[in-house]
Amino acid sequence: MALTPVKAFYDTLPGARSHLTSADLRPTLPTTGTAASAPIHCNERLRETLLALGCSPADLAARLGVDPKTVERWIGNANRTPYPRTAYQAARILDVDVTYLWPTIHNNRVSKIEGTDELSACWPGRATVPADLWGRLLIDAQRRIIIMGDLALSDLVPNLPGLLLDKADQGVRLRVILSDPDAIANPIDRIRAIEAEAVYLPLAGHGISVSRYPGRLATTILRVDDDLIVRTGIDGCPTAFAPVMHLRALPNGPLSRLYLTSIDSVIETAVPVTPAPAMQAVA
Repeated sequence: MALTPVKAFYDTLPGARSHLTSADLRPTLPTTGTAASAPIHCNERLRETLLALGCSPADLAARLGVDPKTVERWIGNANRTPYPRTAYQAARILDVDVTYLWPTIHNNRVSKIEGTDELSACWPGRATVPADLWGRLLIDAQRRIIIMGDLALSDLVPNLPGLLLDKADQGVRLRVILSDPDAIANPIDRIRAIEAEAVYLPLAGHGISVSRYPGRLATTILRVDDDLIVRTGIDGCPTAFAPVMHLRALPNGPLSRLYLTSIDSVIETAVPVTPAPAMQAVA
């Protein structure tokens, strides 16, 4: 059987928004010399993103504080890249990764983002995480909340369902992905999955997307805007002792890309829950 080339494997990763590339498996080499002249192409990603949001170049320029012709030049020439600060601001306004709009933005950087640049904190188990962190992140959420797996947040955040419903009413995009209890063999994990469903299933259909993953989620992730709280299980050890990491999602960060890809892949596999007529959310 012929081996699949590394590049081909990563080019065919499930999900159109995979954050991993074959470049993650090789060291960054210094660039020398001048690139050969190439045809000028339109920045289709930027153009399509603006069209999808109903945002004109003039609208984006006004929010960035630049001349509209500057934005038009970005669209007309894919090789033209804004200053990093402006590029990050534009990506935040359009709610996309900066590397999606300008894939080469980091090519000329002298330094490379390392995993330690993303790591805000690490704790030896959920019990050692500062108690106020969970609620503070959720209360401060502005754009998105993704709960992937069972973090037992209802034990950590008072009136969690009511808080999530309030955030949905404020326009925050909420998504919950749960392990399917019927697909879990371990009785303890199955009980936890059933308890998680009792908390989140009533929220389905109230501005919150709830779905089931057909299996047990070994990694649990809470994403709140650009913050990631990640717990990865360790074989042979109780879940309570699994380390918890607090990451700040950086557009070109290796850890960020890894866990964001995990979220995207799980979302594509999960089956949306259809709320029953009698299922009512408790505020």
